[in-house]
Amino acid sequence: MKRAPLPLLLPVLVGGATALLCCGKPKAPEAPAHLTFQTIPEKLAADFSGDNAFKHVKAIVDLGPRPPASEGYEKTLQYLEKDFAANGWTTARQKFTRSTPQGPVEFTNLLARHKTGEADWTKSTPVVISGHLDSKRMEAFQFVGANDGGSSTGVILELARVLGTDPASAAKVEFVLFDGEEALLHTISPTDGLYGSKYYARELTKRHNQPAFGIVLDLVGDDDRDFFFNPETPEKFAIAVEAAAKDSGLTKLRRPQGAILDDHVPLQEVGLPCLHIIGDFMNMPYWHQQGDTMENIDADALKKTGRTTLRFLSSVAP
Repeated sequence: MKRAPLPLLLPVLVGGATALLCCGKPKAPEAPAHLTFQTIPEKLAADFSGDNAFKHVKAIVDLGPRPPASEGYEKTLQYLEKDFAANGWTTARQKFTRSTPQGPVEFTNLLARHKTGEADWTKSTPVVISGHLDSKRMEAFQFVGANDGGSSTGVILELARVLGTDPASAAKVEFVLFDGEEALLHTISPTDGLYGSKYYARELTKRHNQPAFGIVLDLVGDDDRDFFFNPETPEKFAIAVEAAAKDSGLTKLRRPQGAILDDHVPLQEVGLPCLHIIGDFMNMPYWHQQGDTMENIDADALKKTGRTTLRFLSSVAP
């Protein structure tokens, strides 16, 4: 991910639409309707354990580097599938192959829904909560990505446990762990990186209906750094997340000065409003370095992120 101008897909208003229709031009197909989201109980936030999330991050890091199509990635998928299942969630692997600067690569997103929720994958749930699972492929050293990918994955697994205790709330959520967020070369570009979220976004548009909104988490394990939310998020999301963060002790959450390019962008580009929460990676000396290890992960940061997410879901206006 990197700070970058955000590409905006702006609607184009065409004058003379009535004249075009009367001349035999076909109507554009209507976009699938967005579902309505009803808030979850606020009391769930207090059940989120930073220690549980921390244990998940450590377990994932102990499996070693997990770049796309690697043995470590497969082991991590199996770890997630087992934990999701233990908490009542059904998983599905979303496989696809893409051309990359290093040749064709097979990627795998992992999707999860609660057993009491929508079983038809051609239909959506009201909200998508996501983060990336892969660690950046490095040639010079072993990169385990404790914060960069590991932290948000640990938070998501603990969110799944908490939500699983309230089936009505769990039924509103689809979790997605994206593959290929990291560029195979130096940094994300139009032709490298965000592979998993781009594919998921395209497939999302093929469903019979669309989620109300999405949440994307990334680099949320370092309590010594600022946290940002995307400045282009809807104002009602900004108000709700600022209040949720305050109530959860995430006092360092703020708007960045510029946009950040991450997995929320492909989702927004297909019309899904998103909240993106990310740590200030530009001021993390270990970002994309060998030092992105468990020493930089704080259970308290994971707890604050998880509770902020749940409080946001308990308060955001439909």
